[in-house]
Formats: sequence, structure tokens, C-alpha cells
Amino acid sequence: MVRVALKGVNTVRKRLSGGRIVKYYYHRETGARLAGEPGSPEFLASFQIAESCLVSRHTTGVFAGLMRDYSMSREFKAKLAASTLKEYRRKLSALEAEFGDLPVPALNNPRVKRAFMAYRAEVAAKSGDRESDYRLSVLSAGLSWAVDQGRVAALD
Repeated sequence: MVRVALKGVNTVRKRLSGGRIVKYYYHRETGARLAGEPGSPEFLASFQIAESCLVSRHTTGVFAGLMRDYSMSREFKAKLAASTLKEYRRKLSALEAEFGDLPVPALNNPRVKRAFMAYRAEVAAKSGDRESDYRLSVLSAGLSWAVDQGRVAALD
């Protein structure tokens, strides 16, 4: 059995009616009970399922999920060179950090454009015009993909 140190596992010891003490393992953030013993394939599989539930919970219906779907799309992977993919992913990570929890329906609000332009100005002040323009280009590409996929109404 291989020992793997997984973060976010809560161990609970329980004394059974016969006096024997058993351990139960839970995924800390979701509260899901993990099957098997730490390091076993069963344990790792149940941990992975709990982690995937966590990711989908944090990305469903928000900007971060939309941009992750874009980065996993055929259009993203097939139409861009490897070096461009790397840079796009870096820019998308920065955009997700800033706008990740923005609900997708809010993208149809005309006021969101002001937020994007304010972000561009902030990045330009810190990192220069080239970086800010590149981030806005990646944002535009992701939103264009979302419009083409019918995930967002056409933006003005």
C-alpha cells in the first residue's frame, strides 16, 4: 500500500458499543465520508469524487466555470499553438482570480463592461499596457466562445 499525504482529510475516532475504537475518514470541505483506509485505491477514488464535487460546486454557473469550459474546449486546444496555450492559461488564471465568482447571467449586464475596463486599467498600472491588453484579449476570446456556444447572450 502506498502512503499519500492528502490535505483536507478529517479523521474521526469512534468507540463502538463493544469498546473497540474505529476510525472514519471524511473529506473536510464537503463532509463526504471516504471509503477504505488511507492509501488504498478505494480511499483515493472516494477522495477524488469528493474533490470533483467541490470543484463543480465552485465553478457551476460562474465565470470561473465558463472559462474552464473554454480552456477544455476543442476550439481552445486545437486552434492555438502550445506556447499560446500556456500564456492563455496563465491569463485565464489571473482572470479567474479576479472574476471567478461572477455569476454567468451578470455577463449580460452592460455594467460588467465597466468592471472589465477598470480591471484592465488596474493591470496596466501594475504590469503595463501590453499585459493588460493581452488579458483583455484572452477574456474577449473566452466570452466570444461562450456566445458561440449559446452559454451567454451576445455582449454589447
